[in-house]
Amino acid sequence: MPSATNKRSRAALDDEEGDDGETVIRASSDLKNGSLRKKVRTSNTDPSNKSAWTPREESNASSDEDEVMQEPEESAAPAATQYEILRDAGFRHLENTDLDDQRATQRLKNRPHMLGENQVALNAIIETITCYNFMCHTRLRVELGPLLNFIVGENGSGKSAILTAVTLCLGGKASATNRGGSLRSFVKEGEEHASLVVQIKNQGSDAYKPDLYGESIIVERHFSKHGSSGFKLKSASNRIISTKKGDVDDIVEYYCLQVDNPLNVLSQDNARQFLNAATPVSKYKYFVQGTQLEQLDQDYQLLQETLENNETKLLVFQENISELKQQSEKAVKLRDALTKSAEMRRQSKVYSNQLAWAQVMEQETVLQQKEDAILAAQEDISRMEATITEKTGFLETIDDKVREAEEAVNLLQQEEGHFKEQEEEAKSNCNNARASIEKTHTEERDIHQRLTNASLKVKDYEKKIREEEQRLEDVNGGALAEKQKELEDAKHAIEGIRASQKTHAERNSSLTNERNEAQKKQQDSEEVVSKKRQEVSAAEARLRTLSQNRSDPFAGFEQRVPQLLRLIESDDGFMQKPIGPIGAHIQLTKPQWSSILEKTLGQTLNAFLVSSRHDSVRLLSHMDRLGIRNCPTFIGSTTLINNLKEPDEKFDTILRVLKIDNPRVRDQLVITQQIEQTILIEDRFEAERVMFDGQPPQNVAACLSFHDQKRGHGLRLTSRGGNIGTSPITPNYDQKSRMKSDDVESQVAFFKDSLEQLRAELRAVDLSTRTLQQATQRCTQAINQHKRQEANLEKELRNAQARVTHIEEELDKFEGVDNKLQGYKNDLQEAQIQKDHYGNQFGELAMQKQEMNKEAEKLHEILKKAKVAFQDHRAKMTKAEDKVKRFKETRRVALVEKNQAYESLDLTKAGKADAERSMRRQAEVVADYIQQASAVAPERAYIPEGETVRSIERKFESIKDQLKKIRGRLGASDEEIQNRASQAIQEYRDAKKSHKNLTSLVDELKKALMDRLRKWRTFQRLISAHARCNFNYLLSERGFRGELFLDHQTKKLRVQVEPDETRKSSSGRNTKTLSGGEKSFSSICLLLAIWDAMGSPLRCLDEFDVFMDNVNRAISTNMLITTARRSVGKQFILITPNAIEGRAKIDKDVKIIRLTDPRQRLLADH
Repeated sequence: MPSATNKRSRAALDDEEGDDGETVIRASSDLKNGSLRKKVRTSNTDPSNKSAWTPREESNASSDEDEVMQEPEESAAPAATQYEILRDAGFRHLENTDLDDQRATQRLKNRPHMLGENQVALNAIIETITCYNFMCHTRLRVELGPLLNFIVGENGSGKSAILTAVTLCLGGKASATNRGGSLRSFVKEGEEHASLVVQIKNQGSDAYKPDLYGESIIVERHFSKHGSSGFKLKSASNRIISTKKGDVDDIVEYYCLQVDNPLNVLSQDNARQFLNAATPVSKYKYFVQGTQLEQLDQDYQLLQETLENNETKLLVFQENISELKQQSEKAVKLRDALTKSAEMRRQSKVYSNQLAWAQVMEQETVLQQKEDAILAAQEDISRMEATITEKTGFLETIDDKVREAEEAVNLLQQEEGHFKEQEEEAKSNCNNARASIEKTHTEERDIHQRLTNASLKVKDYEKKIREEEQRLEDVNGGALAEKQKELEDAKHAIEGIRASQKTHAERNSSLTNERNEAQKKQQDSEEVVSKKRQEVSAAEARLRTLSQNRSDPFAGFEQRVPQLLRLIESDDGFMQKPIGPIGAHIQLTKPQWSSILEKTLGQTLNAFLVSSRHDSVRLLSHMDRLGIRNCPTFIGSTTLINNLKEPDEKFDTILRVLKIDNPRVRDQLVITQQIEQTILIEDRFEAERVMFDGQPPQNVAACLSFHDQKRGHGLRLTSRGGNIGTSPITPNYDQKSRMKSDDVESQVAFFKDSLEQLRAELRAVDLSTRTLQQATQRCTQAINQHKRQEANLEKELRNAQARVTHIEEELDKFEGVDNKLQGYKNDLQEAQIQKDHYGNQFGELAMQKQEMNKEAEKLHEILKKAKVAFQDHRAKMTKAEDKVKRFKETRRVALVEKNQAYESLDLTKAGKADAERSMRRQAEVVADYIQQASAVAPERAYIPEGETVRSIERKFESIKDQLKKIRGRLGASDEEIQNRASQAIQEYRDAKKSHKNLTSLVDELKKALMDRLRKWRTFQRLISAHARCNFNYLLSERGFRGELFLDHQTKKLRVQVEPDETRKSSSGRNTKTLSGGEKSFSSICLLLAIWDAMGSPLRCLDEFDVFMDNVNRAISTNMLITTARRSVGKQFILITPNAIEGRAKIDKDVKIIRLTDPRQRLLADH
């Protein structure tokens, strides 16, 4: 929204403007305070430089019926002043009046003649007028239309009070109304106070401070019979904004209401005087006042007076500058003479200052030496405390190692009895086995002898049976032998079946074992498949998590870790802010080691690092409140580790593949995880070669490598004192990555490759599982087949046994033929049984002996192993005892060094205390010297290099002697001479500067005055031509002829009118010869012509038709309405005692307001 202070400003009239059109220029003085300006309307026609303006020649001829009346001549005008000569410029701008009138006439012709084109202005319109106890009104409220308002009422109805109220309420003077000399005269009889309220429309883009006042501005003025008066400015919401008259004047001037302009608000008396009794001089005065020419002229005249005063000051300035220049030159010469001796005094002062501060410097040097000694002692103390801390830590480590070594020795000693018992037990078992073997060997020889005797007896009985059977065969013809042969075959068949059953039974055990083995392998394979599936799922989840949580550095930690960090940040109770979690401060440069290092570093990555026990307890309390359980705390030293024992640069270590943003985090990992001595080798065989072939590399504690068969898994290889070890590292795929990666895309690609490898391994083990399932099914089928074969053998055995029974029944029929054969057979059977018994015993003894020999060999091997184990245990004990001795010796040496460090620390602290006491004494000496030196020179003096107290003192004494000789040559003191010179020079410079500024101001004022006078002449020329032509145009509305003579030289305005249009030869008559109606009509035309040249949005006229007949009244009224409609956006307030309806063309833009008796309320028809 544009600023309210810039609303009414228009472009100034330029010298090179065109001949046609109109423009609005600023017509108020720039000498007034405030940024708001009034406006007047002028033509933009260029000034002409032709002949000077002269009044038109009047014809001396007159008709027989008319008489030309001559006006009395007025006194001659006084001589023109220098300003008026400069302003009027010989009136050359008024020489070509015919051309000016021609152009003005052309503009009038081009003006639209159609009615109804008027528009309501958005602001500067008076909406309502309210009077309380004013003149004859107790309360009067008038709501005005935005365009044309006729206030109609009988004489004495209080019509003129409305214009008077507008003038007074908007800041006009009481004398300007011609209705009273002061405000108290306007208070109604019988009342003490009166008030006026005017509401002004304030809308549109050029409203006056709309954010403060709103859409309406309410101006209220109250006064009393006692002479008090005041204003109130209110907003549309009736809120008081200001009570200053200056603010009211700003609003009136901003909207260019011009209530003091006698032609803008033409009161009843002024209207009567202007329309009837005005002389050419008074009419000219009305003209220049109404068009603001007089106000502008007065402003420019004030500017000319200011310019003349400044030019007078310039002459005085010139004389003063010459005198000041002589005084300054004289003072400078005296100062130059003083400068020579002043230089020596300054040098004396410098030496004096240097002498005072040189003594301070000597004492400060001693103080600095003492402070350096204290700093050196403090450094020694810090170094010794660090040594004590180091030795204390080393002792604690050695104590732990001694304790661990002694515990190892105690454990070995406890285990020694066990190994001894094992050796004795093995030796006893071995001896018992030898004795059992010897006893069994003796029994074997005895049984062997008995078996031999039984075999001989069986052979003897068999021989006798054969002989008897042969004898019986000879007797029976061979039938018995045949049956016996069948019986033998049947028995052999049974033995064969039983042998097959035995073999079959042996096969049953192997088949069952094969099936169990196959089932076990299948189960193991299924477990591997399940684990592999879990690994694939975990890898997929880890890959998803890594892709989703790239921007979340705490995704791998407990959920409330970010909340814990915010608590730590806001908690000022820590001695030193905890650092953590450790994993958040680590960046992994090689993502292929991610899973292995996550597992190796373990809970350390979740840990927080604190510097004291107090901070640890405070941090744990925060963790307990948040329910955090898996974040351990480490209390670490703030002293950084400077020298790290690292392996060769060709090896990657855990430390080298990590980027750690905090040195304390690095030191903690060095202490707890040995990250600087744990190397990384991807190939397992290369790692085993490095660690196990000979001695491991220097400064290498362990080696991590990838598993050669299980992708993603790792191995930890160690070699200490000849003991080598390999332990697996199984990654936890459920654990999200806690260490950041400098290349997240590479880490994602690595995990994708790992996932594909795991999927390939899953497919391989799944295929192997299916193969094992098929093998298990085959084993089950073989067992089922074996069971069917066993059932068939049982059936065959039953059939064979039935056959034997049948044959024996048939042989029983032959019994009784000869009992001798049967006796032999019975004896043979007993002998055979005895033989079988001894044979079985001999076989069992042989088998027993064989088993005993095997058992003896096993026990012998056990004995050998027990002896070796006992020897190895003794070697371990010896080594452990030697280790304890070495650690104890190391501890003893460290303890001695620690004690020595404590002794040195005490001595150094005592020396520091002495140095501090000495330093404080010296500081007091320095402070005393500084106080004395500051009394001489408040600021420390610079001491040139190489100068001493003695050398400066010699120079100071020498220059003092020289100054004694120079004193007395000058009459005044040094300060007085310097002040005089400075004052004279400054006065001369100020005078020259003021002269220059005043000269510049005079030049600018001259330039501004000439420019404004040029525009004033243009405005005077254009508005004069416009008034002349518009006056003729308005007269023609009734068929009159006439002419308006504007003589700016003599300051007269004369009007000649010819009512009879048929009298072409007559130049017109003086207005005094006209009838009352003709005179009033002519005056109305003159007033409208001047109004058309004015820029105010408000036009007021009281009793304009008082002396007119009905014809002139109707014509004048319609002329006023037509003119008002052509004046777009202007508000007219016209007062008449006569009716309007019958003599005017009424439309919706005309509002008629009737006033009746003042005691009655206002009734409005429209």
